[in-house]
Amino acid sequence: MPRYAITERAGPFVAGIRNTGVGTVLDLTERQAEHELRLGTLVRLPEPGESVASEPRVQPPPFVAATPEPTPAGEQETRSAASFRKPKRSTT
Repeated sequence: MPRYAITERAGPFVAGIRNTGVGTVLDLTERQAEHELRLGTLVRLPEPGESVASEPRVQPPPFVAATPEPTPAGEQETRSAASFRKPKRSTT
């Protein structure tokens, strides 16, 4: 049965098993590990005597945060934080 190691991207559960820490080795079937491999929460460990280069490692695409488009100076609002609050109801 293939062996897999938990990565730092894993949440509290990996493939239905409680995550006990990064580097924990799990014996899972290929079907059990399929989704977690796609997420990057597991990496397959080489079997004894297996070449490490048998599976090319695929790097996940880099995360690029969307930057907001700058607004022209004439269109910027000058409202204060207090103007966003709800008005207080009177006690009368």
